[in-house]
Amino acid sequence: MANTLLTPQIIAQEALMVLESQLTMANLVHRDYSPEFVQVGDTITVRKPAKFVAKNFTGTTSSQDITEGSVPVVMDRFRDVTVKVTSKEMSLDIKDFSSQVVTPALSAIAQAVDIDLLAVGVAKAAKTATVSATPVINDIAGVGKALDMSKAPKQNRRLMLPADIQYKYNTLDNFAKVSYAGDSQALRDSEIGKVYTCETFSSENCPQSSAATPGTVTAYKVVGTVNTTQFTVSAGSPATGTIKTGDQLIVNGYLYTVTADLTLVSGAGTLSVDQNIPATIASPVDVKVISKAHALGFHRNGLALVTRQLELPMGASKAYIASANGLAVRVVMDYDTTTKTDTISFDIIYGIKELDTSLLVDFA
Repeated sequence: MANTLLTPQIIAQEALMVLESQLTMANLVHRDYSPEFVQVGDTITVRKPAKFVAKNFTGTTSSQDITEGSVPVVMDRFRDVTVKVTSKEMSLDIKDFSSQVVTPALSAIAQAVDIDLLAVGVAKAAKTATVSATPVINDIAGVGKALDMSKAPKQNRRLMLPADIQYKYNTLDNFAKVSYAGDSQALRDSEIGKVYTCETFSSENCPQSSAATPGTVTAYKVVGTVNTTQFTVSAGSPATGTIKTGDQLIVNGYLYTVTADLTLVSGAGTLSVDQNIPATIASPVDVKVISKAHALGFHRNGLALVTRQLELPMGASKAYIASANGLAVRVVMDYDTTTKTDTISFDIIYGIKELDTSLLVDFA
């Protein structure tokens, strides 16, 4: 029997399922979604989870309004994977096409979403906990303590560990794996167990330096131009310190990896990074220096992933948006007359917002 024609609708629905199964962090934070269409850079208002006070009952009740509060969120994260395809790939059935094209493309997008969430969480965390030089289980208890001090509810506490930190603790007592039925395959694969009030997971998307010997600079500011891969560094401390290839930095919620060693001169220099700067930074901003591995402890209501739908291109007959469970994926099939090749693009738009920084713990 002939294969079913691969339409944008079929591909988009498959892409949505793959994306949902590959996400880890996105399934652990507060989610906000509506089917309204937005464009890159739009600012929308989203509701924050409601808070109440349990009052003493002394004969009469004192009613409380449902004041959820709201925060503005910029929809500035536009992730795209565009793939050149041939008639041979388009003749595959959806199972084989998914294996060859859809799964690798949406896995890359899922990784980008999780990296963004962890970067914002670590950079905005108002609480800290320390990984000891000789790790002890009390280190992880420090994450639970920080959340206790913030009066975080016991339910929906999470701790996301990179391998470098996880392996320091996984042979210690009370760090045993327990079974967990998550909402996606990525969750099930990454779950470790519940440790000191926190459901604990592992992820290589956590901010972490890969330098054999990390740089010595502990603080600096940067400016940069949109669509370039270089920052201008100022106010570096120490003024003659180093930033090494593989070190990372978080700027305005985006995680960058350094691609060339830099030794500062009077606290300044030009820093090369691995990806384009999404918007011009005209005035110097502080960066979060990542010269070692960082884990993130958090309560679900500390961080939000806000998703909306992108508009279908005008006149594009071969395009479709699939949405479900707070996610939306757009698929557009096109023909490039310049290179005379067929392409399929997968893209999503989202924003990330810290809702309560006291519910975020930088564990490093």
